[in-house]
Amino acid sequence: MSTPLVIAVTFDGSFDGFMSVVYACYYEKIVPISILPENQAQLTLTFESRHIETNPTHAAKVFSAIREKISWEAAETIYLAFLSYEEDRFLPLLEYIKFGFSIGHMVESHHQKDFVRHIRKISRHVGREAHLLRGFCRFAETKQGIFYCKVTPKNNVITLLTDHFTQRLHGQSWIIHDQTYNQAAIYNGESLIITPAPKDAKIELAENEQEIQEQWTTFFNALSIKARTNPKLQRQLLPLYFRSNMTEFIVNEERKRKDFGTHSQSLETRH
Repeated sequence: MSTPLVIAVTFDGSFDGFMSVVYACYYEKIVPISILPENQAQLTLTFESRHIETNPTHAAKVFSAIREKISWEAAETIYLAFLSYEEDRFLPLLEYIKFGFSIGHMVESHHQKDFVRHIRKISRHVGREAHLLRGFCRFAETKQGIFYCKVTPKNNVITLLTDHFTQRLHGQSWIIHDQTYNQAAIYNGESLIITPAPKDAKIELAENEQEIQEQWTTFFNALSIKARTNPKLQRQLLPLYFRSNMTEFIVNEERKRKDFGTHSQSLETRH
């Protein structure tokens, strides 16, 4: 029997790349001490380091096996957890997959296992953030007639958003710009690509877009009932970091600054 090879593993950071790592661990008897995207990895002098190349055939084989031998629900949990921002997720993911292959669909019921609890927790966090963003994305029309949306999520959820908006806005050209991960989903009404994008990309709004944003904010304010305002519940349902990209909060902040400036000028005039 061959001795397992204990090494530090790197891969290209993609989901197919991680599935290729799982394949190599099984068929080459690798026992990783760490699994990291190559741009986050640090060299170690204690263990051998190896980069696993992405192999789409191997990746497809592993993901198909997860769905068939564990469950479709487990496959979704694994994919969502992979999209998490947590850097230490890859070893627990590997343990979760290996354990799932040994016991099948009952894997998610084994809450006594630390790696099961951890993977379920981070997958729920990713799913919740994507769910909220589907409702809180705010698109603005550009001069080119393309609808543009800026997001700054904690997790890498852009693929989960595109699945939703290609159906919701089918036939309409749009861009979702993820400034956290410097990437953009570009849809021309028929086909979709996800490509690297600079964080400070400039856009020019359509002539009437500012007026539409003002009207929407006025409508938003009119719906609110001040006597029933519950800031704590609002923060639970709408994370604060979402608000910097939401029209109604942006416009309201601009209005407050204008009102403050006008008030300050009035006081200076009196004195």
